[in-house]
Amino acid sequence: MDKKQETLTGIKDAFPVVLGYLPLGFAFGVLANNDAAMTVGEATLMSIMCFTGAGQYIAVGMIKEGAAMATIILTNFLVNLRYFLFATSLVPHFKAVPTRIATLLSYGLTDETYAVSVTHYARHPATAYYLAGLNLTSHLSWIGSSALGTYMGKLVTDTQKFGLDFALPAMYTVLLVLMINRKQDAIVAAVAALICLVIGGLVPGSLVNMSNVIIATLIGATLGVTLKK
Repeated sequence: MDKKQETLTGIKDAFPVVLGYLPLGFAFGVLANNDAAMTVGEATLMSIMCFTGAGQYIAVGMIKEGAAMATIILTNFLVNLRYFLFATSLVPHFKAVPTRIATLLSYGLTDETYAVSVTHYARHPATAYYLAGLNLTSHLSWIGSSALGTYMGKLVTDTQKFGLDFALPAMYTVLLVLMINRKQDAIVAAVAALICLVIGGLVPGSLVNMSNVIIATLIGATLGVTLKK
């Protein structure tokens, strides 16, 4: 495919991601306005500079609880460590893409764009134009929807009434269900979830509780490899 076709393919493949980001970004904007008293400019800037749905939702919750900025930043760092694994697994596909360009475009790497791109790279070689179409389209949809949600946030006085605070967990639950194809997958998911719940319930403090995600990921990944072998 030529450059234009590669870009259009990336944009087309981003469509399912966009459909998920529009309500999630809108919900984030509403929560940012109501729970963290953010302005449209502040929430939009956050979506531009910190493109991580889970991290942004967590930040809003911690701001609401009065957490220190250093704690919020460190918590986001821990929660988003998984992207090191995602990016590392994509390295073999980017051998033909200039390192600087691949690094820049990888800023748009998320759970959803990773899943879409890996599926595409299994059948087609990776190109900078496809990655640009996929990641930039997804990111722009998140920025736009979060800005709109923040602007409209003042019209929603009770976020829990509409279940907006459950939007992100709901999305990850759906992604998890779609990825469970074997008995081993269900076992790993159940063990990881149990570990998260146990650590989150026993260890006080929002910063420490975020470590349950990392611990559960490491144990779950080890268990998954063991069961596969």
